Amino acid sequence: MRRLAFLALLVTTGCSTTAESVREKFVAPADVLQVRWRQHLTEEPLIEYKPQEFAAATSDGRRVFVGSSAGGFYAFDARDGNILWHHKLVGGVSARPRYVAAENAVYVGSDGGALYALDATTGAQKWVYDLKGPVESQPTYADGIVYFSSGENRIYALDAHKGVWKWQYDRESPENNFTIRGYSAPLVLNGRVYAGFSDGYLACLTASGGDVIWARSLSGEATRFMDVDGTPTFAGGTLYVSSYSGGVYALDPKDGSTRWRFDVEGASTVRVKDGRVYFSAAKFGLHALDLDGHLLWRQALAAGGELSAPLLVGSYVLVSSAEMGTFVADRMTGHLYQFFYQGHGITAEPTTDGRQIYVLSNGGYFYALALPGAKRPPARASF
Repeated sequence: MRRLAFLALLVTTGCSTTAESVREKFVAPADVLQVRWRQHLTEEPLIEYKPQEFAAATSDGRRVFVGSSAGGFYAFDARDGNILWHHKLVGGVSARPRYVAAENAVYVGSDGGALYALDATTGAQKWVYDLKGPVESQPTYADGIVYFSSGENRIYALDAHKGVWKWQYDRESPENNFTIRGYSAPLVLNGRVYAGFSDGYLACLTASGGDVIWARSLSGEATRFMDVDGTPTFAGGTLYVSSYSGGVYALDPKDGSTRWRFDVEGASTVRVKDGRVYFSAAKFGLHALDLDGHLLWRQALAAGGELSAPLLVGSYVLVSSAEMGTFVADRMTGHLYQFFYQGHGITAEPTTDGRQIYVLSNGGYFYALALPGAKRPPARASF
């Protein structure tokens, strides 16, 4: 019988770790992550082929919504992984969906160039909005409007109920076309929309009409890979955002002026909790800064390839590695507790509903993982 997963306790911390050395250190599983169920969403890849799955999951605590590169979009019972419904999209799914209880809808973008609104109970299509570029980031919902970015270097605002166009904002793509895969999801806050673009700019727009309040470059002196792909985060009156070439910025949300900058290449979306700023960077690992931008700790994850944005759960921080799997570290010290490896690596960002953690492996297996002591999701109800 094929094993569901391998869980390994890492006995080193604060140092570089290669894939082979980690695999050689498998011991009895540490009591951090526990597999509750899994589902296979795509066909087994060829041995010589290195697949990647980018889609992250969203859950309301009872249902889990996730797509895959095969174009299937699913709703699973969070308790046991049973399929509640399945909807086929045009093109694969690389984005995290957005569930909105007020609309009883799940909004998800496709690599084929469309945003879908699906009935959260049945999976029936409410509407679809077609465009020319892929939708690879999570849509945002506010006051009856759904906002999302596309591969056209454009932000759209649609009526969430009918899918009717409200406005759009465009920026020119870089002339040299040297950009990084992925796009910033918009942050909607206090009547404003904050979003990054592949030309290195972060723009602040009015939520009502898409008018520019301010726009500023975060690319520094870079002439390529200038992308602002990290989704902006707001905490304690400060706007945090990452630029691939420019690093991590703390900005004044009123005018975009810089409060501080941490210089690092390839920073992910930033997470902020309990007076600390967390992010990952492929060449440099997992980081924790204080609110003044000073480094508190860094956990190197060498040979792991592309790293996801971190997930903060209780006293833990989790990050996925395209070549290796998902790491579990102590949020305060960076000490590595556990390594979840299942054979193909994990590119997709881990997500949680507070009871379980969800990850989609590059081999197409979707896992529900529990933290020790976590309560099981409630029994399935009639939706």
